[in-house]
Amino acid sequence: MSLNPTWIYAGLVYAVAVWLLRRGGVRELRPHVAAFFYLLVLLFLWRPMTGDYVNLPVDFVQTLPPWAYLARHPHAYNSQLNDLTLQLVPWAHQVRESWLSFTAPLWNSASGSGYPLLAGGQSSALSPLRILALPLPLGFAMTAEAAWKLLIGMTLTFLFCRRRGYSEVASVIGGVCYGFCTFLVVWLHFPLATVAAFIPGVLWLMDLLAERLTYARFVGAAALWAVMLFGGHPETVSHTFFLAMITLLWLLFVERPFASWRDAGKYVLALGGAMTVAALLAAPFLLPFAEAMTKSKRYHELKAHPPGIMTPFSDWPSLIATVQPHFFGEVPFEQAWGPSHAEAISGFAGFLGIAGFFALVAHIIATRNWRSRETLFVIITLIALGIVMVWPVISDVFHFFFRLAANMRLRGLFALMVAIMAASLIDLLQRGYLRAYLLGILGAAGCVLWMFLIVDFEKEAWLQGTVAALLPTITVLALAALTPLLRGRKRHFAVLFVLVAVIAELWAAGRTWNPVLPKRLMYPKTPLIAKLLELKAQQREPFRIVATGPLFFPNVAAMYGLEDVRAHDPMANGRYLGVLRVATNYDTSDYFAKWNDLDTRLLDFLGVKYVITPPTYQTNDPDRYRLVYEGKDGRIYENRFALPRFYAARNVIPEFGDDAFVKKLSTHTEYESTALLDELKVEHPAIHKDFFAPRPPAAPRATVTLQRATPTDYTMRVNAPRWTLVVSSIPYWPGWRVTRNGDDAPLIRVNGTFLAYAVPPGLTEVRVRYAPWSWRIGVGLSLLTMLALVVIGRMGRIGPIGRMKVPSVP
Repeated sequence: MSLNPTWIYAGLVYAVAVWLLRRGGVRELRPHVAAFFYLLVLLFLWRPMTGDYVNLPVDFVQTLPPWAYLARHPHAYNSQLNDLTLQLVPWAHQVRESWLSFTAPLWNSASGSGYPLLAGGQSSALSPLRILALPLPLGFAMTAEAAWKLLIGMTLTFLFCRRRGYSEVASVIGGVCYGFCTFLVVWLHFPLATVAAFIPGVLWLMDLLAERLTYARFVGAAALWAVMLFGGHPETVSHTFFLAMITLLWLLFVERPFASWRDAGKYVLALGGAMTVAALLAAPFLLPFAEAMTKSKRYHELKAHPPGIMTPFSDWPSLIATVQPHFFGEVPFEQAWGPSHAEAISGFAGFLGIAGFFALVAHIIATRNWRSRETLFVIITLIALGIVMVWPVISDVFHFFFRLAANMRLRGLFALMVAIMAASLIDLLQRGYLRAYLLGILGAAGCVLWMFLIVDFEKEAWLQGTVAALLPTITVLALAALTPLLRGRKRHFAVLFVLVAVIAELWAAGRTWNPVLPKRLMYPKTPLIAKLLELKAQQREPFRIVATGPLFFPNVAAMYGLEDVRAHDPMANGRYLGVLRVATNYDTSDYFAKWNDLDTRLLDFLGVKYVITPPTYQTNDPDRYRLVYEGKDGRIYENRFALPRFYAARNVIPEFGDDAFVKKLSTHTEYESTALLDELKVEHPAIHKDFFAPRPPAAPRATVTLQRATPTDYTMRVNAPRWTLVVSSIPYWPGWRVTRNGDDAPLIRVNGTFLAYAVPPGLTEVRVRYAPWSWRIGVGLSLLTMLALVVIGRMGRIGPIGRMKVPSVP
């Protein structure tokens, strides 16, 4: 059993963050509150933070070959989280390995024959949380990141509620409701949770900037947006921008807290400036991402088939699942009889906030204070609900501007509003607005009754399960209803009991979602995998593998340092996948695309040295495939005709018409001797003749000797009798550079989407490396922006522009 220092390390990092906030003037976050938040997270993640466990669904690999061939009863605790096992954890591993070797994680050589890693976003390669967790082993590091997300969500929501003037205990309840809402807990290890944890900080800093515009607050706002962008989920950042824009319009035209329009203009400029600075700070991610997005599989699919308004999980049962995740069964323990998908249940932040919604509506009507921020909370709640439920007009307008996003994930904003309204409900109680408070409790109870009335319980077991699932919610509402009967310190203690009940309600909803499993289950080596690693150690030149069907699923090979020609990623190279589809009938529309064609000669070209098959597979071509391993977990065949990563082509065939080129590519088999070109820029007059003129079979051929190879840097020596095309199986992508004897040489695209270059007659030293300008420019812009912020900060400060009309913090 290995020592797990996660609880100490995560706690120290959080303590330093709290100390920095307090040193920066954030006195509302008192040490006992921060300690309480940390204690909650420690209890929630007790085993993965203190023991030899992880809270990752790594048991999913046991359901796939080759592991499934050795497992007695392969079973996945929560199969809805398969993307974590098959995508996000392998990408996190690659990112960590790169940073720990002091190289930027720019290129993913382990999947799809190679495509960008950092630019894909979901690797979170530049996320501060990922970088902070580098000292820990992978499994523990993922737990630390999860703990920080929960702490960030709670802390920032607490700070926003305190800035609104809510009491400390009310703000703690708000923080707990968002920190443990199902949006964060369900997506805990996903990049969208990395971004979503910071959303309340946007509202908090918008209030701080409006209250008093200072340079420190301006820089803080810019840094917050940059950190969110680095989180790797632009979709959630766009949803946060939507929230910020609604809040800004409300401040300018409804709440109007500024002394003059001039001050309002300064505020708008400050917000716009902060976001501009954030974009410059985040340029190392944004520029590569922009470069990769238009070349990705997802972009090509959306371009070919523009999406309509996304309607999944927008019916009334899905709304019930949003506010009561276990209404239709306790996922993932049992088979649910209604909506139970992660998308449907990810909007729950406790039912106390639903009571807060009705209480605020009643309070606003009674006081006629339509300009209050609480009115905005009610409106945003309805807007988020309308988008999720695809209400006419609301969803149409939103989809027009955010048509590429998964807009059912507006449940995250809904959960945040519910959490804030839970705090506002307790604050109404403590300020003595008992009528609005009790009307809110009554309205929430009515919602529970409504759910029972509209649902048809066909089985008695369904009804019994639902009643059991609602007991935590009923307990919260009952305690909240009884609290006004008490006075003084007794009421204060009653509110604390409500807080405990809210924690229990939230934990009951989310505690089972992320399985806690022994760390030893993280991608164990089977005999087949051990043999692959042994074969890898014997190879001098780089090679790739492929497996048939679901065997050795794409991306998983990255955990062992193996390179796979398959890809399972919407950000994978769209043109590369198109070549696979044309040449091998590879079904890229299948979510879990499988390789079934082992006869194609494209495998030779891609440098597939080893093929993994089920234990009973018999090859049709024993001359081509030699059996090198046979066991219960599968077979390994060596492809004797696999081509090297770089080689000289004898023949070059041009075909510049799109349709004709696709037809020729679909029947092409002579990869070893012939390369297909669909475009060519001639850099020397002799190239045209040397490339395309026929030559006798006995004519001398160029030789390519690979001297050094890493996934992003190759050096070789080419001895050519004439101008020769050197072909590689590296997909053509911006950022690859070729130098001949130290001088830059143009890239040539061959065989639809692969990198090649020309060499002149004689002996040439060649270097091929991946060094994208988008990354270099991004890093330069980010560093210059940081330097400018430091210089401006030392020169002076921006003065106040006015103060917000908000209650003072008690």
